[in-house]
Amino acid sequence: MAPPLKPRFEAARAVLAVVRLLPRISRPRTALFTATTVLTAALPLAMTIATGLLIGAVPAAAEAGPGSPQARTAYLLLAAGVAALLAGRLVNNFHNALAANLGRDLELLLQDRLLAAVARPVGIAHLEDDDVLALLRIARQLGADFIRPERAVRGLAAIAPEFLAAAGASIVLCHFNTWIGLAWLIAWPAVFIAMQADYNRIGKTVYMRSTEMRETEYVRDLAITPGPAKEIRVWGLMGWLFDRYDRQWHDRMDYAHRHQRLRARTAVGVIGALLILTAATSLALVDAGLTGAVGFAALSVYLVALTTMFNFSAFDDTAAFVGLGSLPVPKILDLDTRLTADEHPATAELPTAAPQHAIRFENVAFAYPGADRPVIEGLDLDIQAGSSLAIVGHNGAGKTSLVKLLAGLYEPTGGRITADGTDLAHVDPAQWRTRLSALFQDFTRYQLTVRDNIAFGAPHLAGDTDLIWKACEPMGIRTLIESLPKGLDTVLSSEYGGGTDLSGGQWQRIALARALFAVQAGAKVLILDEPAAALDVRAEAELYEQFLDITAGLTTIVISHRFSTVRRADRIVVLDGGRVVEDGSHDELMALDGRYAEAFTLQANRLARTAPLESE
Repeated sequence: MAPPLKPRFEAARAVLAVVRLLPRISRPRTALFTATTVLTAALPLAMTIATGLLIGAVPAAAEAGPGSPQARTAYLLLAAGVAALLAGRLVNNFHNALAANLGRDLELLLQDRLLAAVARPVGIAHLEDDDVLALLRIARQLGADFIRPERAVRGLAAIAPEFLAAAGASIVLCHFNTWIGLAWLIAWPAVFIAMQADYNRIGKTVYMRSTEMRETEYVRDLAITPGPAKEIRVWGLMGWLFDRYDRQWHDRMDYAHRHQRLRARTAVGVIGALLILTAATSLALVDAGLTGAVGFAALSVYLVALTTMFNFSAFDDTAAFVGLGSLPVPKILDLDTRLTADEHPATAELPTAAPQHAIRFENVAFAYPGADRPVIEGLDLDIQAGSSLAIVGHNGAGKTSLVKLLAGLYEPTGGRITADGTDLAHVDPAQWRTRLSALFQDFTRYQLTVRDNIAFGAPHLAGDTDLIWKACEPMGIRTLIESLPKGLDTVLSSEYGGGTDLSGGQWQRIALARALFAVQAGAKVLILDEPAAALDVRAEAELYEQFLDITAGLTTIVISHRFSTVRRADRIVVLDGGRVVEDGSHDELMALDGRYAEAFTLQANRLARTAPLESE
């Protein structure tokens, strides 16, 4: 990752990132926003000048009397000041509404960039990278109270006109004294940058210690989410969670409280500099007025210009919103850039019918990012199209890693994987995945409708109700679905009104129907990665047998750590240490009397011993 910037530069970078993104939302609206910013600054300045001149013109007008040229001048100055005031109010209201609108669209743009960045990599390795996860936590705070780019835009809408007005007032003071005017012209930008640097530091301290806060939030979520609720209550863990959460939260907040205040040297330096400059300007104006160096009218203009200086919001919530609200913007852009760098252009086209002959693992090696040793090394495996292959092995043998490589969720660190001779590393992963259907052990239970849960296997066919029912028939769940309150349109979650939840076995059949729906949509390879691991051995064996019957003639890859459940497969390979150590049919492997035979016999005997108990 890039080295950290100094706080003042980091704060400026964050604010500039917000400004640069506005034209990407809408160039016309951004141009209009720029124009209203200038008008919002210019109209109060015009009113200030008119007011000052009016104050200076009143004595002469009063002495000359009504109808005199001096009186008409006073009335014109009054009219100009009132017109500038009214126009300023109208423009300011429109300006603020435009800022709020742009701010909301900016948050939507950033959310889209965040989703696009995370979805862009073809694999999932980035979702297990601690640096990326830290950036994601920061980026996900877009909706937090202070971490809101919308507030940053609204803050800029207030501060930019104030800055321009202050700059204009400085120019006015330059007519009185060049050095005093230049001092004010430099002072406010310097003050604003100094304050933004401190707001940036505060925001990073409170909101952006991502790794530590992720740990605290995880403990909190354990206490409030349904999944762990049963174990937490049965084991009496709630008190432990509360204590752990309180301790971690107080540790984080104590650190935050020590660092979230404005530093004394910043406050003293800023306030001291402004006091000295104000005192010097005031004394110079008073002296000039008393000595007659400037006239009464000019003195009035200069004094009003001086008061305009203090309308600049460098210290209040508006300035804080600019600093805090812009904080996540560079992080999202950094994440976007970081995840773009991993893209690989497709250089090969997959034949339409592939895999028609075979999928091959050729001397494949793979190690997870940051791991000390590979989980797969020197793997050679041919998978014949149209056949069923069972891959068995004890936990940690590399079975699931093999499936992840085949699905393109990770890239091999050595060797290659081919389909009908085409290296999949050179193929568009989206094209390859249209040929795949997969059901994993930790399949997702979407809190959406039954239709969505099944049709996600091929979302482009979600409207084909007949095809959805066709996927349900082999799994025997049509009657179940029709018994639900809204049939296919029932939400599968009891957390929603009119929704319902399913048992583990029912959820499993919904997930299997999703896999079959993808097959019906054209997938040629079906992967079952221990989806029945939560079932007992007999139920898993029955499920696999049923599924192998349903998918006869399809390229089917079944993963299991239970050797006794997959004997119906056309071919079985035993994986150990990321290599194929045995290969053959059930009968061939039993005759070999090796690892498969030993594990199968052991597990089959255990199943036989439990059968009488189950029958009772």
